[in-house]
Amino acid sequence: MGSRADLAFDPGRSIMGFTLRNGISFCRVGDRIIFLDIEADRYFCLSRSAEHSFLLLAEGGTPPPDDVHVQGLLARGLLVASATPEAPAACPPIVMPQTSLLDLDLPLPAFAGTTSALCCLAATRVRLKMAGLGRTLSWLSTRKSCLPTSRALPEGQVERIMAGFVSAAHLASQIDLCLANSIAVASRMIAKGIRPDVVLGVQLGPFSAHCWVQHEDRLVNDRIDMVRTFTPILVL
Repeated sequence: MGSRADLAFDPGRSIMGFTLRNGISFCRVGDRIIFLDIEADRYFCLSRSAEHSFLLLAEGGTPPPDDVHVQGLLARGLLVASATPEAPAACPPIVMPQTSLLDLDLPLPAFAGTTSALCCLAATRVRLKMAGLGRTLSWLSTRKSCLPTSRALPEGQVERIMAGFVSAAHLASQIDLCLANSIAVASRMIAKGIRPDVVLGVQLGPFSAHCWVQHEDRLVNDRIDMVRTFTPILVL
């Protein structure tokens, strides 16, 4: 990574656009912009004036070359100047699932499925603690990218996996652990050759964040009423 001097706005450079640095994502909730820095494992907002300058960039406008807020975002490493006409892009919207596996009659969990779920949960909590959010999500994304985009799956495979996690929930507390639970569920699905979508969402009034897993048009480890009030800020 370059020094702060490298990141500062230089009128003499040929700059045509700006992008977010790797590991930063954002979404718009109401009239505010919320950012996620997965490397630092934190959510944050900008001041109203800085947010206005950022919106000009994101919406294709161009702030003045001496805009102090653009300079500040560059100096902090949140923005990266580009020689091509780019603009910061918000997390794309998702198709909200209409059904949840938790509202269906799941099969009776096998002992092996429950044990595998417990092991995945324990391993995920350790990984998050030792490696952090950024490296954990990168690890998960890399594994997912190695799977074929289309593959015929045994009927009821996702349901059987989720049945194991529902059974494991009776043995391991899941309170306030939606992130670890979702990563564990997704990891188990990937191990079985299934490509899940892990969604991190946010809401305001007051601020809160949530995480869940989707597979195609179905919600895997949560209920519709729980996730529908959250705006996706990162999908992988």
